[in-house]
Amino acid sequence: MSSQVSAPVSTTVIAFDIAGAYIVDAAASASFEGLVAAARALGFVTQETGKPNLTLTLAPELAAGGILNRVIAAVSVFEAAAAPLRIRAMVHYGVVFRTESAGELSYVGSAIRSTQSALRRAPPIGGFVATQDFAAYAAKLPDLPFRLQAMSGAAAADGMSQMVFSGRTVVPPSVGGGRLQSADAEFVGFAKRRLAEDIGPFASALVDRAVRSSTAVEQLVPALSREIDDAAARKRFEEDMLRYISSQAR
Repeated sequence: MSSQVSAPVSTTVIAFDIAGAYIVDAAASASFEGLVAAARALGFVTQETGKPNLTLTLAPELAAGGILNRVIAAVSVFEAAAAPLRIRAMVHYGVVFRTESAGELSYVGSAIRSTQSALRRAPPIGGFVATQDFAAYAAKLPDLPFRLQAMSGAAAADGMSQMVFSGRTVVPPSVGGGRLQSADAEFVGFAKRRLAEDIGPFASALVDRAVRSSTAVEQLVPALSREIDDAAARKRFEEDMLRYISSQAR
């Protein structure tokens, strides 16, 4: 049966996955299905079969601020049930087409693909990130439940901004002045011990060098993982680092 396609409209699209998750256990998968169900109540959802991701497209007439409040509440439910896993999300504003077939409403268009692509390029850590297009759109909206915080490194070059919601820590721990603050000494120690498991005693010097050259934790983890040659070991390292970071955020 053919579908009718409407004229193009601009709207908010949000893509989600589980930060740093390569293997998700059954309990976490069930919790993620709860997040998918919550998203379906808010808009049109697409999802890759069997994978812990989803893309939520909002109807253009909906208020983005109110929906984002409900989204963050659903994400918090997942993170409480599936700790230490955290959700990674990309928020974009762009063009979609509304389609109708047999009474079912759906969306297609470049904004959905752009949001998914931006999420793949985003730092491998939990939290909400906005594209430059969404940041420009949000600047025109009143009473938003978040503020936008400048990012550094590749994310900044890509025009991305961290979304900081009231009462919610998005990216811990912080990095300032090119050096981790003293409160993060335990994080540095953990990074040295964990990296040493894969590359030996030279890990300590590599972590110190990475800390001096990084300006945010989202840069530090991938910088260290690149020192591991074996792809499977590299993934395990990233998983362990992200779990540790998530545990310190709670």
